[in-house]
Amino acid sequence: MTAITTKPYNVLIDLIEVYWDDPVAFAEDILQFNPDEWQRNVLNDLANNPFVSVRSGQGVGKTGLEAMSVLWYLCCRPNPKIVCTAPTRQQLNDVLWAEIAKWMESSMVKNFLKWTKTKVYMMGNEERWFATARTATKPENMQGFHEEYMLFVVDEASGVADNIMEAILCTLSGAENKLLMCGNPTRTSGVFYDSHHKDRQDYKTHKVSSWDSPRASKENIERLIRKYGKDSDAVRIRVYGEFPKSNLMYSFLWKCRRPLQRRRLSFVAEPCI
Repeated sequence: MTAITTKPYNVLIDLIEVYWDDPVAFAEDILQFNPDEWQRNVLNDLANNPFVSVRSGQGVGKTGLEAMSVLWYLCCRPNPKIVCTAPTRQQLNDVLWAEIAKWMESSMVKNFLKWTKTKVYMMGNEERWFATARTATKPENMQGFHEEYMLFVVDEASGVADNIMEAILCTLSGAENKLLMCGNPTRTSGVFYDSHHKDRQDYKTHKVSSWDSPRASKENIERLIRKYGKDSDAVRIRVYGEFPKSNLMYSFLWKCRRPLQRRRLSFVAEPCI
């Protein structure tokens, strides 16, 4: 672990110099988070590429990944702007924003960052050095952000409307502007779907199955398979991280969102959907 000085200005210099292109080491050293192999791969891709898209089953730790990405970029770029969004306020505030708060509170940088219900910012530089939470309800929420270092994190990206994703894509015009999309692949259209198909050449893409995750409860997976069948769209989406065979948004797909994640004794103290 790299030694970090206690003086605020020197801390930022140290973080930027040491962890600029190494979010995995930042997660381990500064946040005490031990990434799974797929999380390591995604973090490394985000460090070296502008657009990254992750489709997954439930309970694999994608919210934890998003929190690591936000805190790494916030601490390892000068004057960054980070916009976090999700289709619903509940998903954004109660899940992703709460996950950021959890890891920030136990980190080595907690004394230099301030968490509020809508913003996390570097103390003494609130107006230019921050991450903010914006619900994906209208394109205007995503517009007006311009900075050399900018990151958009889109949670449950399959549920974000195309006009909102268009606003995000048009905002990302700088060489160091980045996009991370994560979610269950619930529909066969839209920007998230295209990122894994016709637009795949523009993205680093990942697929994560709940079967392959040590965080996901195999008992709950087997229960879903017994109820809906292994070839059902519910299991394709919520377990295997595969897009549905049809584009019908069946209500049970949204009802079977019980976390598949086991409680772990080490760093992950709460379920990360």
